[in-house]
Amino acid sequence: MKQTLFIIAIAAYLCSAFYPIQLFQWVISVVCLLIVIFVFPSVKRFVQGMGVVFLGIGIMLLIVNGASWVSFVSGFGNMLNILSLFALLPLIALPIELGQYASRIQLIIQSKIKHSGLLYTITSGLSYILSSFMNLATLPMMYHTIRPSLDLFPIEKKERFISRAITHGYSMPIVWTPVAPIVGIIVEMTGVAWSSILPIVIPFSLLGLALDGFMGRWIANRRQKLLSQTILDEIAASREELPYSGQGQAEGLKASHPIQILIAILVFNSLISLLEKYSHFSFLLLVAVSVIPFAFLWSLLLGKGKLFIKRSRSLLPEHLLRMKEQFFVFLSAGFMISAIQTTGAGHLINSWIMDVKDMVGADLFLLFIPLIPLVLAFAGLHPAVALALAAESLNPNALGLSVELTAIAMLTGAAAAFMVGPYNATAGMMAGLSGQSSYRVSNWNIPFTAAYLLMAMLLLLILKKVG
Repeated sequence: MKQTLFIIAIAAYLCSAFYPIQLFQWVISVVCLLIVIFVFPSVKRFVQGMGVVFLGIGIMLLIVNGASWVSFVSGFGNMLNILSLFALLPLIALPIELGQYASRIQLIIQSKIKHSGLLYTITSGLSYILSSFMNLATLPMMYHTIRPSLDLFPIEKKERFISRAITHGYSMPIVWTPVAPIVGIIVEMTGVAWSSILPIVIPFSLLGLALDGFMGRWIANRRQKLLSQTILDEIAASREELPYSGQGQAEGLKASHPIQILIAILVFNSLISLLEKYSHFSFLLLVAVSVIPFAFLWSLLLGKGKLFIKRSRSLLPEHLLRMKEQFFVFLSAGFMISAIQTTGAGHLINSWIMDVKDMVGADLFLLFIPLIPLVLAFAGLHPAVALALAAESLNPNALGLSVELTAIAMLTGAAAAFMVGPYNATAGMMAGLSGQSSYRVSNWNIPFTAAYLLMAMLLLLILKKVG
């Protein structure tokens, strides 16, 4: 039942985007209301509580302002565009799985990389590349690709090493890649042109990657000096006896070359940029409808077109069922945002924000913006929900800030939230993979996240000064 409702909601949203008639809007609202009702009993209590708060605030605003009963139904479906993107994104990871790129990467690492510092840099870099295309699917793929090789290096705390390298690299492209839903949220809710912030956020994300690589290599070099020569000799001997030959090597050589992923990323981003420039459709919609045909064409070029269709038929329904908590929270938050828009409560929130800005000053207030998604992440909100709420509450024009500066501030804060938020999917997935608690995974990322935030704040001040 839930799966059917999810599919109907997404299909109705896509149809309404291309054929905006009132019937589709009502179908979306009614189906989303049913989803919230039917999913509620099956989600965790914490998620239930969060959703109830959103729904309660929305209902209270509508009642206080004497809204008609229609508003209580039509308010649902406000964040279905984001959920549609979440639902379809995993399909873009299928060509990477079908091309067996991980086998080739593993072969290169085990045969060419000799130093743990270099391994950290490569792991972080590969995570960056894959994240810009696969988003959350990057985490398990990178973990299972790199983890078997760690025994060949003098690394004392292997889970901390791999968790930090993967998470840091994964988080850096979140400020610009179109497959990151938060980018779509910020583009749509602030009205900023995606192409206008790319010349700033892409170099900045690469600078963050370089900083992570420097910190990772420095730590690795320092720790390797503390190891005894006996341990180093044992690791070198085990490397010489490595049985990664024969069938394993043959599979690695048959696998597609990782350079193809870079080419695909460039092509996909160029496609989205062109569609954004020459079409009138929303950014989130453009990314969502481009995912399936692009992934299928890539699989077709690999000679795996039929296999892509077979895998996607099983993957999509399974993935939708796992999204029940996301559907409940996002639709509940969307209802609250719709109520804020309908009742005009946003003007009151903006006046409060203006008072805070006048009290602390424009420069200091600008530095507070990246902290908003970070603080909300520790309150249990998914960064995407936190950004949607923040973007709805902040009026760049009233605050005397450009939409570009506001968007960059929120995006850099979201990247930090993905690294240290103990309740988001990033920490949860890495905790599951490494067998650690999400709080420990979060704590491992604090030093780099602090350095990254300082670097982001410096960037914001520079951008504000140069106008």
